Amino acid sequence: MSMFKTSDGVNLYYEVAGEGKPIVFIHGWTADHTSFEAQVKNLSSEFKIITYDLRGHGASDRPEKGLTMNRYAVDLEELMEYLELKDVVLVGWSMGSSIIFDYVRTYGVSRLSSVAIVDMTPKLINDDEWKMGLYHGKFTIEDTFDALTTMCNNWMDFAEDFAKDAIPYLSEKELEPILEALNTNTPHIMYSMWTAMSANDYRDVLKDITVPTLIIYGEKSTLYSEETARYLKKNIQNSKLVPFENCTHFLVVENPDKLSKVVKEIALK
Repeated sequence: MSMFKTSDGVNLYYEVAGEGKPIVFIHGWTADHTSFEAQVKNLSSEFKIITYDLRGHGASDRPEKGLTMNRYAVDLEELMEYLELKDVVLVGWSMGSSIIFDYVRTYGVSRLSSVAIVDMTPKLINDDEWKMGLYHGKFTIEDTFDALTTMCNNWMDFAEDFAKDAIPYLSEKELEPILEALNTNTPHIMYSMWTAMSANDYRDVLKDITVPTLIIYGEKSTLYSEETARYLKKNIQNSKLVPFENCTHFLVVENPDKLSKVVKEIALK
C-alpha cells in the first residue's frame, strides 16, 4: 500500500504498475482508483500506469481542508513531482477532467505529452448564455443549491437519484452494489467537491491545452451532450473527438477495452 504525503499533510493512496511512458488516470467524483482496473491490466505491460485516490476519496485521507479544484490540481502536481514523472499522459474522467483543466490553468502543459478528457464539461452550471453543462443544459444554479440541500440533509437521498439518472438502464438489483459503494463516501467531501465543481468555469483554459487531446464522450450520456464535446473540440487545438457508442457517462466501465485502446494510441504519438 503506497502513500504519498502532500505539502499540507494529507496522505494520498496511489499505485504504480509497469514501466515506460507514464499515464496518470484521474477518477471522478465519488469514485476511486479502481475505476481504471481494466486500463492497468491492459496497458501496464507497455507503459507506467499511475492510479490514485483523490483527497477525500477511497483509501486517501478524508480531511476537512483542501477540498477545492485548485488543491486537487496541486495534489496532482506534487504526486507527479514525487514520482519524477515527465512527458505524462493525463486521463481524467468526469471530475478528473476538471482537475486537468485546473492543472493546466495553474501549471501549464510543460510536464504533459497528451491529455484525454472523458465525458465532462468545462462549466457545470447552465445559464442564459451557456447550455452545455450538466444534464444537457438543464441544470442551473438554483438546481445546484437544491442538490446541495438534499446532500447535506441525507447524502444517500441525492446519491441514489444521481446514480439512477447517470445509469438509467440498471435494474434496482443491479443498482444495489453501486449504491453500497456510494454509501462509503464521506458526505462533507461530496458536498464540498460538488460546490467546487459548480463554482468553476474553465472555458478560458481550453486555449492553453496545446498538447494532443482526446475528447471522449458517451453517445448515451445523460449528463453531458455531444454538443459539449464538440465545443471542447472547437476550443482545444490539436484535439480529436472520440464517441463511445451505446455508452453513458460510465463508459470507463462499459467499454474499458476501447478506452485502453484510444489512450494507448495517444500515448504512442
